[in-house]
Amino acid sequence: MIESILNIAQDFPLIALSTLMPLIVIISIWKNRNSFDKPLTVVLWFCVFFFLSDLPLWVTSGLGIRNIRYNYIRDISFHLMIIGIYYFVLNNSFKKRMILYMILILSIIGITPLLLSYEAPSQLTAIHKLAIVGVVFLHFHTLISELKITKILSYPFFWISSGILMFSCGSVLIMLFYTYTFSIKTPAMFLFYDQFISFLIVLMFLFIGFGFFNTRKKYS
Repeated sequence: MIESILNIAQDFPLIALSTLMPLIVIISIWKNRNSFDKPLTVVLWFCVFFFLSDLPLWVTSGLGIRNIRYNYIRDISFHLMIIGIYYFVLNNSFKKRMILYMILILSIIGITPLLLSYEAPSQLTAIHKLAIVGVVFLHFHTLISELKITKILSYPFFWISSGILMFSCGSVLIMLFYTYTFSIKTPAMFLFYDQFISFLIVLMFLFIGFGFFNTRKKYS
């Protein structure tokens, strides 16, 4: 099994890098040993969750198993976790309640297909990604309207949110049109989708890492 996993990683280095990127961010953060506020601590736990939850996918791939159900649950979980980050970022009580309601509704939307059938439509994942885009724009609107951040490029969550936004916007169209463009007769299209999403994941964690490296700078 280990040999199979190593062969997959060698054949698809970008996918392997997307798995390792959150671990690289965690190690880099641990090396600096900065003290973080609550929102950044939640982002750090998100990195831990992303890395650990990706490992079973490598194990099942090494065993030649397509674990579709786990992959879907994992995708829904980390999308909800991203939205949950902004509960701690935003200070407005109304916006916090809105995020909680959003998480509840999206959880119901995500779980329902699993109770009705084995495979969940990829369009539901797109809904979660669109929700993330909306929450990130809400965060950016708050930054612009409140004007509490005077040095935006030194603000860690400017970079973290930018990385999350690029990942969500870049992959939402793939999820919307996945079932219409991919079939068993077009494996190259599936590989393209997988590689492109892996690239977006690498980019997201690069931005998250850069955000953490800005924690020592003053931004207000």
